[in-house]
Amino acid sequence: MDYLNTIEKLSKSSGLHQGDVLQYLREVLQSSSEALGCERTNAWLFNESQTVLESLLSYNAQLNSFKKELPINQIDVPNYFQFLKKNELIIADDAPSEKMNEELIESYIIPNQISSMIDVPIRSGGKMIGVVCFEHVNKRVEWTASEKNFTLSIAQLISLSIETNKKNKYRIDLEKILAQKEVLLKEINHRVKNNLSVILSLLNLQDYKSKDDHHSSLFNDLREKIYSISAVQNQLHRSENHNEINFGFYINDLARNLHNTYSQDNIVKLSLDVEDAIVPLDIAIPLGLMSNEVLTNSFKHAFTSNEEDKNQINIILKCSRKGIELRFQDNGKGYKQETIKKGMGIELIEDLVQQIDGSVEFNSTLGVEVIIRFNC
Repeated sequence: MDYLNTIEKLSKSSGLHQGDVLQYLREVLQSSSEALGCERTNAWLFNESQTVLESLLSYNAQLNSFKKELPINQIDVPNYFQFLKKNELIIADDAPSEKMNEELIESYIIPNQISSMIDVPIRSGGKMIGVVCFEHVNKRVEWTASEKNFTLSIAQLISLSIETNKKNKYRIDLEKILAQKEVLLKEINHRVKNNLSVILSLLNLQDYKSKDDHHSSLFNDLREKIYSISAVQNQLHRSENHNEINFGFYINDLARNLHNTYSQDNIVKLSLDVEDAIVPLDIAIPLGLMSNEVLTNSFKHAFTSNEEDKNQINIILKCSRKGIELRFQDNGKGYKQETIKKGMGIELIEDLVQQIDGSVEFNSTLGVEVIIRFNC
């Protein structure tokens, strides 16, 4: 028999590559029985404590049928278990007369009329996990070197199918865990979004109760900062990825919200030239707060004219291999360098830019320009 062809055929089986152990065992046991001309082939796996051999499947060529054998307990055949764990092969040309089979004579060898047998340990990860057996019935044979090598290859193929099955189970379990994590993240983001909406509603209520413009302005500033965080949560809620957002979409929403809030008094033309920029959550929130601070300052303090064609805010977001650059420009009245720390939230911006390991640059030649650069 051409053992190589049998091994090649079994190595290409879909049962092997899909990790379907029982389907593959049917192919392996029947094919190896035909190749060796033996009547019985069977495979066993140890329990976790390696004290019991449990039948995976047994093939009987005379009946052309499969079944499961009764378990074999170490307490009943301690010497056989010891032989099995110490040897690469257990070879018995004359099975009933071999000393190592003494414990199996009455319970296994005589009832099944076994005359010659080879038992090959199945190993996985350097550990013996079971055994595959090849048995002649009522016909004594001397096992050849090529037959021994063939049985070793069969044991390795069975081991591979078991390992593939385990990997598939791990993959399925991991996919379930990831799916559960995805649902949990969605729920958390949803709750954060709702909680921020409640906070905004409470601020609106307190703002309504405020008795002067100063306190109303404080509530409004706080409300815009919270909105900048809430907008990140909105992006996450709409995104399939709950660890990052497209900051190009975000800055569009934030800028247009602030434009609707502040351009009623100072008519301002808003221009956006933004690219898609995927930004992780731990960068998106500080960057959103910085963006809110810069834009709020421009809308509130930059312009003295109510003429729309004169008042301009530009937002430019560009990505390159060097990193991401976010540029804010207004053509307002600018500021004096010596008063930059007063009333413009510059300290907050500088603290936030350190959180994202970025840099910030302030220019006031024609209006105000703020440039934020960072990598992600």
